[in-house]
Amino acid sequence: MQRPVVTRGTPRPIARPAHLAWTLGLAALLAPAVGAAERSDPIEKVVVFGDRAQVTRKATVACEGGQARAVFFPLTEVLQPRTLRGAADGSATAVGTTARQVNVDVADDARLGPLRAEIEALLTQIRETQDDIALNTSQAADAQEFRAHLAELMNEGLRAEKPTRDRWAKALDALKREALARTDARRALDERLADQEKTLADLNERLSQLQAGSGDAAWRAEVAVDCKGAARATVRLSYIVPGATWKPEYDLRFEVAKGQRTGRGTAEVRMGAVIQQATGEDWTDVTLVLSSARPWLGVEAPEPRPLRVYGNKGSDQKVLVQAQEKRERAQAGGPVASGGPSGAELNDKGQSVTLTLPHAVTIAADGRPYWAPVDSRSTPAEVKLIAVPKKTTYVYQVVAFKNPTPYPLMAGRVHTWRNGTFVGDTWLEHTGPGAPVEASLGIDEAFRAERAVIEDSTRDPGFLSSTRTLPRAYTLTLKSRTRQATTIELRENIPVSKVDDIKVNILANKTTKGYDRDALTGLLTWPVKLAGNGTETVKLGYSIKLPDDWKVQ
Repeated sequence: MQRPVVTRGTPRPIARPAHLAWTLGLAALLAPAVGAAERSDPIEKVVVFGDRAQVTRKATVACEGGQARAVFFPLTEVLQPRTLRGAADGSATAVGTTARQVNVDVADDARLGPLRAEIEALLTQIRETQDDIALNTSQAADAQEFRAHLAELMNEGLRAEKPTRDRWAKALDALKREALARTDARRALDERLADQEKTLADLNERLSQLQAGSGDAAWRAEVAVDCKGAARATVRLSYIVPGATWKPEYDLRFEVAKGQRTGRGTAEVRMGAVIQQATGEDWTDVTLVLSSARPWLGVEAPEPRPLRVYGNKGSDQKVLVQAQEKRERAQAGGPVASGGPSGAELNDKGQSVTLTLPHAVTIAADGRPYWAPVDSRSTPAEVKLIAVPKKTTYVYQVVAFKNPTPYPLMAGRVHTWRNGTFVGDTWLEHTGPGAPVEASLGIDEAFRAERAVIEDSTRDPGFLSSTRTLPRAYTLTLKSRTRQATTIELRENIPVSKVDDIKVNILANKTTKGYDRDALTGLLTWPVKLAGNGTETVKLGYSIKLPDDWKVQ
């Protein structure tokens, strides 16, 4: 297979910091700066879902004292921090992950270290001052209790026959001087604390100004590792980011003998993926995995709610609703394929599909679509001519084959080639492994189809009957404008009854023999052999029978 054809682009700028912080695990284990990888290691693998992606980075760090710390920085600001997960290979174990937001351009500013150290020292001084204030307050409370106790003793002593007034007066003076000294000390402590808090505010302002700068916000994640005796540890960090999507796209190439309109040949089905991402991080030479799983859906198991049925007796009249045929003629050059779902609406019919690209790819975070090949399979196929005169007068070349892949082909756009010439785009519906696939190769202008209504009426019940009959009859005509004889597969469908009271019967005397009938869908198929410049007509007649008490609407 060829290598992915992708281009590099300019990453989308990251927005300003939101000054958020979030922590997982045991932060204390992350404090020692041992074995740290100080810049973000390359992205190893990306799993792209319908509306987001899981990014995995890999780092190898040295172990010291049985521990290591892997630092991943810078990480895109838009990552979902609660999805950060760290893991270690081998016997080593990731024991905790922390993350915080910083500015990319100022993270390594030489002024930040001394400033943060000064702030930390000042915080220590503030805590010491607060402890001194608490001690002063406690001593004042103790002194107040002692003064009350001394007052009781002094009152008892003054009632003695020879009270010692001088001694009590000296004791009271000493307590007063001590209280005044303690008050002066408290005043000095309060002033010191006020000065320290003002200085702290000034330092924090300087730190904010340095951090503001012109840098972009980014996450800085750290994974703490218990090395368990290993000298080095391989650490992986994974996280979820929004802003990524993908959708399948197919190339179908068919080769058939030159000059032949129909026949057997080989079809090559190439599955590709159109990937877009604006996550703020370029994915450079990564292993890319595409998944149709929907992680954004709730994981809570459903609970059936009570069902209550209400109703009133209504009319006993039964109604047959008829679908009116609306013939849609294709425009010259063939019809345009329908739009189909976007990448965030991957249609996997409930069967989650996971595909790994065969080569490393690079997808820039610029929001542009990048195409990359996923798989290529060759399979026997057959080109045939299909006519559906009920829908269009055109006859189409259609390539038919079975899904050659071991996985379902999800709904997506198909670019078709015939013998190396681009034919156009069509749409592929969800197709399981081994299931039949038909893809249009465009209009064959050498043929035309016509359809005429012969009968469309209602017959009321007869004298001895209670059944109403609705007969329908058509002629289906194919015309050739080439001298080459060929076979065209003519398709027409009839109603399928889902009610026992209503019967749909093919009228043998008004229907050309040799058809195949699908009882489930009501599809009739005739292989019509058409001579060069010839005309062939197929007849179809059927009737709908229903009781007379049914109303036709």
